[in-house]
Amino acid sequence: MNSRLANLIGIAIGLAGLAFVGVRIVQDREEIADALSSANPWWLVAALVSGLGAMALLGVNWLTIVRHGGAPAPWRRGLYWFFVGQLGKYVPGGIWPIVGQAELAHRDRTPRGIAYWSTALSMVTTLLGAFVVAAVSGLTAPPNSRVLPWLFTVALVAGGLAFATPRVRDLIHRSADRATSRELRLPGARWFAGIVARYLPAWVLFAGMNIFTVQALGGSLDGEFVVTLIYATCVSWIAGFVIIGLPGGLGVREAVFISMMTAPLGAGLAVSVAVVSRVVSVAVDLLGAAVSVPVGRSAPPVEHETPTRYASP
Repeated sequence: MNSRLANLIGIAIGLAGLAFVGVRIVQDREEIADALSSANPWWLVAALVSGLGAMALLGVNWLTIVRHGGAPAPWRRGLYWFFVGQLGKYVPGGIWPIVGQAELAHRDRTPRGIAYWSTALSMVTTLLGAFVVAAVSGLTAPPNSRVLPWLFTVALVAGGLAFATPRVRDLIHRSADRATSRELRLPGARWFAGIVARYLPAWVLFAGMNIFTVQALGGSLDGEFVVTLIYATCVSWIAGFVIIGLPGGLGVREAVFISMMTAPLGAGLAVSVAVVSRVVSVAVDLLGAAVSVPVGRSAPPVEHETPTRYASP
């Protein structure tokens, strides 16, 4: 399947998801209007802060990967690269967050090989972090079925064992050598696992956006239900993440969340939470970019390039 066909399929799935969400909004418009009219703004502010914390942690982890590759990545300028580059996820195509972050870093004297490899690696570790949190929360919460959490768990264990096996790593290295002129090497297994672990708190903070939004819209929470919300958040973001071509997972993320949370929340509140959380996440991205631009540009410029550990010219 070529990239154009994958993008078209992803866009079609996204449009179907938007249609599903739109129909639910029309069907439950009175209940949604009541929930929104009585929303507590302070809990929505808490949702915004939680989302900003999650995104900032993603940026810090990405810069940690860039530094591990051997390039200087100052925090202030680096978070400017990250937040502004993240706006590319709202452009259909799926690759623009990678291009945005990597090109901003490269224009600030980060070697292109490090910039692109680190950005791609950060997206992989971000997704794996979501799988870990989904597996743990899914096996802890009382969902109707534990099949999906167990699938996540088995995939993570099998993938981790394969990644740590020298024979498998050598095979990947040889395949990369035949496919590209660059010398690409996988990071160490222990370091890679540590980076994935650094993303776990970010996914709890992303779930916080939904948790605080439920609170803002008048929903009731207890410990088990909070874990269920964490699970539903991770699964819905994973769905939006893996469908290629969607701007920010639009449509799919909301559709999956609504389908998972209609029973415990009720249809109207589930739709309201999904829609308001999307608005909050867009506000997080815009606010993060708005703050990071003046902060990053006021920081001293990166002075020099350094050799790459991940890719040679």
